[in-house]
Amino acid sequence: MAFARSFSCEHCGVEVSLDAPGTTHRNHCPSCLWSRHLDRNVPGDRKADCSGGMEPIAVTVRGEGRWVLIHRCTNCGRLRLNKTAGDDNVLLLMRLAALPLTMPFIPFAAEPVAEPMAGVNGVTRKPRARKAKT
Repeated sequence: MAFARSFSCEHCGVEVSLDAPGTTHRNHCPSCLWSRHLDRNVPGDRKADCSGGMEPIAVTVRGEGRWVLIHRCTNCGRLRLNKTAGDDNVLLLMRLAALPLTMPFIPFAAEPVAEPMAGVNGVTRKPRARKAKT
C-alpha cells in the first residue's frame, strides 16, 4: 500500500513534502505556516472531527531554544502547538515573533495637559520641572 508523501496546502496551494527537517510529523505548510485541524490528542493521530484551517498566530520557545508555532483553528478555536521545521519560512516566523511588539500590552495614556499659566503677552507655558536638591 502506497502512502502520499506530500499534500497541497489548502491556504496557499503549495505542494508540501511530508519529509520535514527537524520534525517527524509535518503538520503545517513551510511557505505560509498554515495547517489543518487533523489531530485530536497527539501529533499524527488524525482523529479530529473539525478539519478547519489552523492559522499561525504566534511562536514560543521551548527547552533548548526550540521554536514552536501556535496555531488557532479558524473553525472551532482550538489552540495547538507545533514544532517548527528546518525549511519553514524564516521571515514569517520572525514576523510572528515580533507581532507583540506592534501591540502594546498596556494602553499608553495621553500626556497630561499642563494647567494654563499666565505668561507674557497671554502666552501659556508649561511649568518647569524643579531640580532635585543635592
